[in-house]
Amino acid sequence: MRTVAGQSYLPLLVTLLYLLFYANLPDELNGYVYKPFTTAGTIDRTVKILAIVVSLAVIASRWTIVRVLIKNMNFGLVACMVLIPMSAVWSIDRASTLLRFTTMLGLVLLCIAITVAGWNSKRFQHLALPPIMFILVASLLYGMADPASVKEIGDDISLANSWRGITFQKNQFGMTASFGVILCLHRIIGMGKSSIWNFAGLGIAAVCLVLSRSSTSLLATVLASFFMVLMMRVRVVKLRFTTPIVIGIFSLILIYAAAIQNLIPGMATLLKPVMQLTGKDMTFSARSIIWEIIKEHSRAAPWLGSGYGAYWTGETPSSPSYVFVWVMSFYPTESHNGYLEILNDLGRVGLVCLFAFLFWYVRQALQLMPLDRPQAVLFLALLYQQMVANLSESEWFSRTTISTLLIFGAVCLSRTLLEARHQSRPAPLAGRRR
Repeated sequence: MRTVAGQSYLPLLVTLLYLLFYANLPDELNGYVYKPFTTAGTIDRTVKILAIVVSLAVIASRWTIVRVLIKNMNFGLVACMVLIPMSAVWSIDRASTLLRFTTMLGLVLLCIAITVAGWNSKRFQHLALPPIMFILVASLLYGMADPASVKEIGDDISLANSWRGITFQKNQFGMTASFGVILCLHRIIGMGKSSIWNFAGLGIAAVCLVLSRSSTSLLATVLASFFMVLMMRVRVVKLRFTTPIVIGIFSLILIYAAAIQNLIPGMATLLKPVMQLTGKDMTFSARSIIWEIIKEHSRAAPWLGSGYGAYWTGETPSSPSYVFVWVMSFYPTESHNGYLEILNDLGRVGLVCLFAFLFWYVRQALQLMPLDRPQAVLFLALLYQQMVANLSESEWFSRTTISTLLIFGAVCLSRTLLEARHQSRPAPLAGRRR
């Protein structure tokens, strides 16, 4: 395969990707406008339309490789991208579903276009790390200049003295820092690049993670980091126990996700020692009231849900989510559990598609492991981080930068596997020996 062709499209595509990162940052901090220009309104819509149009143009020009990539792409991702627009048919707010699907479509097409505009096996970390480090460094600089501007609003136990940086809230900041730790640590132990800059990046990301006071992000980072060290530094694991450990961690997180939703009777008792160790309850965030309300709503349409993005449409009496204003006196904006969010939006069918995405992701990573172990380990670490993060945040297919990075990772995983398989094939004989 030609990996250089299409490289000229890359700068424009990356610019659009970074503009989406930029658009997902708040316009002001503590009343102070810090962004050079706002993307709300016309600019935001223009960027999204450009992302779709430019991506389609690149995909059309590289259709030969795109066709092969689609055949090898994560089946669950394809299934979700088919189910999401279909949900507009039964959605409780069809306009919101179609609008959010348009944004989601632009993100997925952009991820595909970036992976076919030339190729480099390290493309994911090369493009993901710069905006992440920019957010973290800018947060520290603003925090040193004006600590109040980057601190979370609120004084309860989960918000007091926590930082949100230049993001919207502390958990988003914590997940961004978590990605930073994973990417910088991978450069050190996976790519052998032990430069002062990589250690500095690791330190900055770790400091931001601690300042966020996000226990879920901290747990996810520790798990992902431990997994990377285990997979790339412990010889006996590399030789004999790779597959059992990958499947074991994957299964453990899914079991825990089921346990905190009380889907497995008695599981809470088995996990009680973990709760005592962390000093948290089973939810790591005490969000069980939100979950109960969401589960009650999802029972009205258990198989197909109420439509993608149709529930959290705003703090208005016309939205079914307005019930939180009456019950809890605040509007949470999300279900604070990615698995439950999918169940509410897309029903059991959507949950099956999500699990297909997760299983296919792990399957492809295991297939890549003997061909390019460092990249396979990185992709798995990012997946585990998100599987844990979605225990208390709704990130699966949520159109945020974190969700976009995982989708980008899934597409890059498919392309990396495709290229690695191609390169590992023996060259054909020039002619038959006589």
